[in-house]
Amino acid sequence: MLASFFISLLLALPCQSLLILVPLYVYPDVSASAWSNVTNTIAANPQVQWQIIVNPNSGPGTYPPDANYVAGLAKLNSYANVATLGYVATNYTRIPYATLTAQIDVYARWATYTGANIAVDGIFFDEVLNTATSAVYTYYQRAADYAYAKIPSAVTPVIFNPGAVAPAQLFNYADTIVQYENAFSLYQDVTTINKFQAGYNDQTAIVIYNTPSTANIQSLVHSMVQQGIQSVYFGIDCCYHVFNGQLLSSLASAVRAG
Repeated sequence: MLASFFISLLLALPCQSLLILVPLYVYPDVSASAWSNVTNTIAANPQVQWQIIVNPNSGPGTYPPDANYVAGLAKLNSYANVATLGYVATNYTRIPYATLTAQIDVYARWATYTGANIAVDGIFFDEVLNTATSAVYTYYQRAADYAYAKIPSAVTPVIFNPGAVAPAQLFNYADTIVQYENAFSLYQDVTTINKFQAGYNDQTAIVIYNTPSTANIQSLVHSMVQQGIQSVYFGIDCCYHVFNGQLLSSLASAVRAG
């Protein structure tokens, strides 16, 4: 699965090395108007690859999602440079496996909806425990394997989010692991990157919130590209409910520049 994901990505975007990973947790509102800053930036930057995490109700909620989600998902899926991922919380392995699989089943069912293309391409597992134990490894391996098997996508990205440095073995089970999710004020550029699990930068995402308007996004993104980081996001709020068009455009421009 990992090999097929990266091969497909490279074939589709031969010049693009860094993805933008957007936690689009805000409700889309009527005609997906609350998502417009995101979708407008996607449309303006077709050479940038975007991974968009959708989260109707701390998971998929009921089937089908409401009309506003249907409109928003259909719009996201209309862009060739977007992969959508469904949000699944694991609560640090406290969520029973049966609950995880039930939520993945709902996301998989979105592909059968006939009114619009609302299918997701992959799964984003949040609240991932980064303790190096066999029980943790078994839990997340089973969860990832189920996602790969159930999501009807030619390319099924699976992302783990511990938000901190992850044990090396977890990288065997997912395409991407978020090794930093924290405030801009705590991010230290290459110093932070050098603390990550060695040898896995090409499977590492960095998610930064509370980004000030004075941030030098270009310089920070350039460092990430030089260090071989896979994906990035800079946001202005901690809960991913506000999406500033200027910041998104600056991020996309920085990613294009490399």
